[in-house]
Amino acid sequence: MSVGRVHETCNLVLKPPKKKGSEMSVIGHNHIRKVETFDGYDIIAHPLPARDDRVYYPTEPDGCSAGVTYASHNVMIARPTGIGKKGRLAILMHHGGGRHVLEFYEGLLPVASALLALPEREQYALAYTIFEQADECAMGMRAAEARRWAEAHVDGRIRKRRRGRSQQVYVETEAERAIRRSR
Repeated sequence: MSVGRVHETCNLVLKPPKKKGSEMSVIGHNHIRKVETFDGYDIIAHPLPARDDRVYYPTEPDGCSAGVTYASHNVMIARPTGIGKKGRLAILMHHGGGRHVLEFYEGLLPVASALLALPEREQYALAYTIFEQADECAMGMRAAEARRWAEAHVDGRIRKRRRGRSQQVYVETEAERAIRRSR
């Protein structure tokens, strides 16, 4: 994590239990960004394109829970096109807030083939869940970074460093503070 910058990323780390010969791990830096159009993406799946299909009813007929509608959230699974986009997968979300894109590296895990092997309703549910989890993770990271800077401000640990013409603002760690005070 670079110093002095609020990250809108989330590290996704998947590591199964250690077995000889079958170790897989993926570390992805996910960034949800708003876009004007979905040009530059090859759509590989568009689960539940009809709005009425995106309503989930309770599974138990005598249950007290109501159905949930996702009619306003259109989800697509795509591959980005262009230079440097090989091995990436994207989840495209279009709703009342606009068009948003979550891009991530597939790495060694066959995420696209696993998603495409699912029935359409499960594809939609899983793609929607991945998108929302990445969004919640980004919000959590922003809140944690804001809390870190607020605590540093109260403790007087915000420092400026000048190098040439540029200035860098950073949070001094407790170890750096102890070293500075011992001088």
